[in-house]
Amino acid sequence: MHTLAGKPLRYLIGGDDSDEGRDGEVIELSFDAEAPPERGIGVKYCNLFDEENSGDYAPYLKGTDVSKDYNEGQIDPHGPGWQKNLNDQFSRAKKQGFLYIELDNPDAYAVADVVGAVSLAQKYGLKVVAKNPGLVDGDRKAYVAHPNVVAVIVEKDAGMPDDMDALRRAVGKPEMQVWFVAFGGGKAWADKVAAAAGKYKNMGVTYCTKGEYATAADLLVPTAAA
Repeated sequence: MHTLAGKPLRYLIGGDDSDEGRDGEVIELSFDAEAPPERGIGVKYCNLFDEENSGDYAPYLKGTDVSKDYNEGQIDPHGPGWQKNLNDQFSRAKKQGFLYIELDNPDAYAVADVVGAVSLAQKYGLKVVAKNPGLVDGDRKAYVAHPNVVAVIVEKDAGMPDDMDALRRAVGKPEMQVWFVAFGGGKAWADKVAAAAGKYKNMGVTYCTKGEYATAADLLVPTAAA
């Protein structure tokens, strides 16, 4: 957890994975990334949905608004496809040399299913960056408290600094790194978050100025002291 603390995040899941990274930074690359960046700490984007809507992870649920907007299949967590999707992504990330992953779309599932996915990642030796825990329907503390969750990423309207600080303290991780990210119409929200997060240590804010997470400009750089 302390390895990521105080470091800025380059949230580039919509980029072309060509970023070579920088020392002292965390760089998250896309689902299609084939290797970590040459410098810095790499995170690989993983998805609880069927990212490519391949049909390989049946059975599927009817889908959420998000899964339909992005043309991604909402996998039934009680079917064989759920475990297969996770195993395929985790084994690939491990072979590629990643040590950290993000699990997207946890708010579409029960907390128990999300926690199970975090535990499975741990068996592969992959640490997890929690995504939007404030949107999870259920005991979000159980999600963030998992010993394999080492940081948090929060998107537009998914939580504010006060909320996230209260959550990390409630689970006994008061120094856990929290990154707020935004793109497009989220600039005003990101500015508001940056103003509110300055009083906390290990909180950072970035805004994407091109597309959906193809770039990451600092609005607030995390610090080890509030």
